[in-house]
Amino acid sequence: MKIGMYTIEMKRPTTGELFAAINDAGFSQVQFDFSSVCDEQLPLRFEPGLLQEVQRQAERNRVEIVAVNGTFNMIHPSILEREDGYKRFASVAEASRELNCEFVTLCTGSRNTKSMWAWHEDNQNPEAWEDLLISTDKVLEQAERYDLILGIECEPNNCINTPEMACKLLDTFESPRLKIIMDVANLFQKGQARKENVRPIMDNAFNLLGQDIYLAHGKDIKEGNDLNPTYAGNGIVDFEYFLEKLDDVGYVGGMLLHGIHDERYFSDSVTFINDIISKHKKRFDI
Repeated sequence: MKIGMYTIEMKRPTTGELFAAINDAGFSQVQFDFSSVCDEQLPLRFEPGLLQEVQRQAERNRVEIVAVNGTFNMIHPSILEREDGYKRFASVAEASRELNCEFVTLCTGSRNTKSMWAWHEDNQNPEAWEDLLISTDKVLEQAERYDLILGIECEPNNCINTPEMACKLLDTFESPRLKIIMDVANLFQKGQARKENVRPIMDNAFNLLGQDIYLAHGKDIKEGNDLNPTYAGNGIVDFEYFLEKLDDVGYVGGMLLHGIHDERYFSDSVTFINDIISKHKKRFDI
């Protein structure tokens, strides 16, 4: 299994330095965010030569771009904000193809106007669901246009905040272009982040969504009543069991480490995941 990372969590002044540092840190795959190389996460336009430079530096440093961030607030209460999001998503969808990447990530959003990653009590209202369906229709149009796969994930503060809700969205559209990003750390609700809950919560998510997983995120969560995500190996996620579940559903992709907000912990996280992968491989080679 290859190990990847989320480019927004590593800061470098140039594209070349960014991909060199990614390679040096032990990563061979990335989830790419345009804010790593320009001023916006979803630019409407790109500086001449930027996409070519990103692709050139990725190839030079033997780093595969396996996902591109296309996240905007799909249930923002303002239709003008959502329409702006559609335009920006379309721009990034086209650009992702120029980067030879077929997978673009989504954010199912929040009614919170300050952050699409922050909870709002209206997220579960029928009106929010209807807005999500409209937004999903719009992005699937772009997926068809550019021959892309789109990824959603359970986020405790978003409209799709449980495996059941994710399953409902997949069943509504029945589109082969809509898939799942499995991030175990995001499956917990407040008060659930306990060691004894890890495997049952994972079992439920894989039972509902296992066959639709396109990408695995390697984020961890600290034990406690609140939701405190952290880097792999610094929390309670059972990564050995995670790999077993991924094997059971025939997953062949990489593990993209996420939640590393301080570069000091990249080495610890990479070493931890490599050890888990090595143990897992030896177990099944015997």
